[in-house]
Amino acid sequence: MNQMTTSFKAISTQRITNIILWIGILAATSALFVYMYIGLFTRYLADDYCLLIDLQSGNIVNASWEKYLFSSNRFSNLFVLGFWELLGPNNIAYIPALLIVLWVLGLFWLFNELTQLFDLKLKFPIVLLFAELLAIFSFYTAPSLFQSVYWRSGQVTYFTPLVFFALLAAWMTRIIRLQSPRSLTWQMPLFGFLAFFIGGLSETMGAFHISILLLAIMGVFFFDKSSRRKPALSLLVATLVGAFAALLAMFLSPANALRINPEIPTPNFIELITRSLQYAFSFIESSFKTLPTPSLFTFLISALASFALFSEQSKKDIHPRFWLAFILIPLITYGLLIAIVAPSAYGQSYPVERVRFPAHFVFTAALLSLGICFGYYISQLKLPNFAHGFALALLTLSILYPFWTSRSYIAQIPYMHRWSAYWDERVIYIEELKSEGQTDLRIPALSGFFNTKELDIRENFWVNQCAAQYYGVNSISAITAPDSP
Repeated sequence: MNQMTTSFKAISTQRITNIILWIGILAATSALFVYMYIGLFTRYLADDYCLLIDLQSGNIVNASWEKYLFSSNRFSNLFVLGFWELLGPNNIAYIPALLIVLWVLGLFWLFNELTQLFDLKLKFPIVLLFAELLAIFSFYTAPSLFQSVYWRSGQVTYFTPLVFFALLAAWMTRIIRLQSPRSLTWQMPLFGFLAFFIGGLSETMGAFHISILLLAIMGVFFFDKSSRRKPALSLLVATLVGAFAALLAMFLSPANALRINPEIPTPNFIELITRSLQYAFSFIESSFKTLPTPSLFTFLISALASFALFSEQSKKDIHPRFWLAFILIPLITYGLLIAIVAPSAYGQSYPVERVRFPAHFVFTAALLSLGICFGYYISQLKLPNFAHGFALALLTLSILYPFWTSRSYIAQIPYMHRWSAYWDERVIYIEELKSEGQTDLRIPALSGFFNTKELDIRENFWVNQCAAQYYGVNSISAITAPDSP
C-alpha cells in the first residue's frame, strides 16, 4: 500500500513538473514571438545601401572579390545577402524572424543530440525550454539588439554565423552519434567548406568557432575511447581546418588596412594577449554589474528546473570529480570570451556593442550550464520533504520572467510601426520623383533607428552616396520634416 501511494505521488509530482515546464515554454515562446514580430519593422539603413550596391553588379563572386580586396575582409556575407534578396523586395522585414526560428530549432536540435549522445535522459520539454531560454536571455542582455540581430549589416556578421554554426554543430553531433564512418569521405570536405563559408562572415565569430572546435577536439582526443572517436575527430578536424582557413583569409585581406588606425601601432602578440585577457575580464565584470537580475534568473531557472527534473529520478552517487564542472565551466567561458574579443583587441579597441552579442550568448550559456550542474548536485542530496515542493513553487514564479523581458520591446512597437510606415512612404515618394525625371532628390529625413545611421542632409555623406546609387539617382539629401518620427 505504501509503495502504491509513493508511486502515485511520484506520478503526480512528475505531472506537476511537466505542467510547470510547459508554462515556461509558453512564456518563452511568447517572448520569442515578440522578438520575431519587431523584426517586421526592420528597413535598410546605413551600410545596407552600400552592400546592396555590390549586389546590383549581378556577379556576386566578382563583387565579393572586389569587396575582399578594397573594403572588407568578410568574404561570405554578400552570398548570404544575395540569397535573402532573392526572396523578394520585403525580405528584410521577414529574415529576422526566420533566423530566430532557425536558431532556436538549431539549439534544440543540438541539445537533443547531445542529450542522446551522453544519455542524459532529459525530456523534450526541458530541452526545448533551455534552447528557448538561451536565445531569449542572449537577446535580452544584448547591449544593442537591433544592430546585432535586426540591422542587416550587423545581422549577417554577428547573428547569422551563430544560427548557421548551431545547425552545423547539431548535424555533426547527429552523425557522430549514429556512427556512420562510411560517409566521412564526402562529409569531411563538406563540413570543411561549410566552416570556411560561415567563418568568412565575421572574424569575431570565426575566432569563437575555432575555440569551440579546439575544445571539442581535445575533449574527444583525451576522454572518448569509444567507436565514435574516429568519426568525431575526423569531422571536427575537417571543420577546424575550414574555420582556420577562413580566419587566415580574413587576416590576409588587403582591406584590413582600411580598418586599422595607422597612427596607432598594431599590437604585438604579448600586447594582444594582454588586451584580450583584460577585455574578457572587463566584460564579465560589467555583465554582473549591469545585468544582475537577468543573470540571476538565468541561473535560477536552470537550477530549479534541473533540480525538479533530477530529484524525480532515483538518486545516484555523485561522481567524485563532478565538482570540477564548477571550475571548468567558468574557465572555458573565459577562454571563449578571450577568443571573441581578440579580433577587436587586435583592431585596437574594446568591442563595440553589436560585436558583444556573441559574448552575451556565451555568458548566458555558462550561467545555464552552471545552473543545470548546481540543480543536479542539490537533487542528489538528502533534503527535507518540503524542498521539492518549494522548488516547484519558486520555479513556477521565476519561469514567467522570460516573457517579462520582452515588455520594453512591446512598449516600443507603436514607434517602430510609425517609423517603418514613414520609411515605406518615403520609398514611394522617391519612385514618384524618379518617374518625374528628377535625379537630385530632396526627401524627408528620418531619425536614426536604435542608434543606426539614417540618411543625412549632406549629399556627399557616405550613406547618402550609397543610397543615391542604390536608387539610381544622382544625389539624395534628407531634410528634416515636422511630422517625421
